[in-house]
Amino acid sequence: MPDASLAAPQTVPATPRRQRAPLPRSLYGGASVLGMLLFWWALAGGRVVAADLLPSPPQVWAALVEITRDGYRGTTLAGNILSTLGRLAGGFGLAVVAGVPLGLWMGRNRLAGAAIDWIIQLLRPLPPLSYMILLILWLGTGDASKTALLFLTAFPIVVAASAAGISGVRRQRIQAAEALGASRTQVFRHVVLPSAAPMIFTGLQIALAAAFSTVVSAELMAASDGLGWMVISASHFLRNDVIILCILVLGLLGVSLAWGLRALDRGIVHWRGRD
Repeated sequence: MPDASLAAPQTVPATPRRQRAPLPRSLYGGASVLGMLLFWWALAGGRVVAADLLPSPPQVWAALVEITRDGYRGTTLAGNILSTLGRLAGGFGLAVVAGVPLGLWMGRNRLAGAAIDWIIQLLRPLPPLSYMILLILWLGTGDASKTALLFLTAFPIVVAASAAGISGVRRQRIQAAEALGASRTQVFRHVVLPSAAPMIFTGLQIALAAAFSTVVSAELMAASDGLGWMVISASHFLRNDVIILCILVLGLLGVSLAWGLRALDRGIVHWRGRD
């Protein structure tokens, strides 16, 4: 009979550790915003920066209540927001309408790409405000010059992204569609365009961010309304509370626009990442 002391020890199965459910991402985002507000409050309250240079959050809130109730120099906050968004929609919309078809044509036609690409590559790195003065001289200080500036800002980005999206389509996909009897139009509609759409929408997001920053800069230079105009006007009267308020509103608008375009991207290009 075998010795019991030599028997293999019985292994007690380990109790599985319960994994904690991950916290929602929105909770982390809310905590970071709260931390930023507390840091701002501490800077203002501790007089790290002079009180007239850095208003506290309650002072900025008071400025919001005042402008909402009484307006700002004959304008309303909502009206200035709409003016800025209207200029952005005009310039960016024209860039999309003109830039996407041109980029698609350049990607599909080698001669068109060779003839136009150098112009696009020349325009892309140019700082948009470098030709703002010329646009004001040619088109005046109204919305026409600002719309043209925003168009020139977003247009080369949209064209380059659209052309790159078409050029990056795998040749095997086109050959497979052609082998199944698809016409050129069907190949473009059902193979080329869906494959290029993710790159096109990425370019649209970059172009929108560039145009949004440019519209504020344009309003700083020559405007009678808009959020950029509010910033430069408030600086003349040392209304730093209004300046910070406008900066916060601009930040919220920028985040909202980017979120909206990403949501449109997810809704239309639902096959992204499945290649």
